[in-house]
Amino acid sequence: QIGPTIFGANPQWNAAQFHFHAGSEHTIDNRRYDFEMHTVHLAEDTVNGFGYAAVGIIFSVNEYTAKLTHAEQKIIDTFFDSVDLTKTNDPVQSLITYGDLMNMVDTDNRYVYKGSVTTPPCGQSVYWNVLSTVYPISQRHVDLFKQQLARADQGNLDSTGNWRAIQGIDRHNVIRVVDT
Repeated sequence: QIGPTIFGANPQWNAAQFHFHAGSEHTIDNRRYDFEMHTVHLAEDTVNGFGYAAVGIIFSVNEYTAKLTHAEQKIIDTFFDSVDLTKTNDPVQSLITYGDLMNMVDTDNRYVYKGSVTTPPCGQSVYWNVLSTVYPISQRHVDLFKQQLARADQGNLDSTGNWRAIQGIDRHNVIRVVDT
């Protein structure tokens, strides 16, 4: 459950996939960070127009805000090592420590808004949950992902990143959720 009561969305969601962006797609106080991971969820039933929910976790090499123990830092490193960002022919992984990462991050403190998917055609009705804590990531993991971006048809995504331009707040009504 990812806290649907704010917008009256369905309380049950099923994780469908996760993916990464070099250069965060979300900003905090107008600051774009090094990396962002999105987990996309599908609603069991569409309620109040919400068919999708997404969780965004922002990472930075140097400007993270998370205060982690050595064991918690190891969870992040192990997660990115298990994803194997060097794989060139099959991005599907057989063993990923996704659950360990999601159990460690602070999902109680986040920004929520009704937005859109970040890739074309940018369909609406996504219940976004962007964690307000910025987590550390090693430069090595960012570089490995950017090497994969360099393989894209455009050929320069390693230098430009694969993030969408920041959209105006418009009618998004971004809400800061803080649970102490």
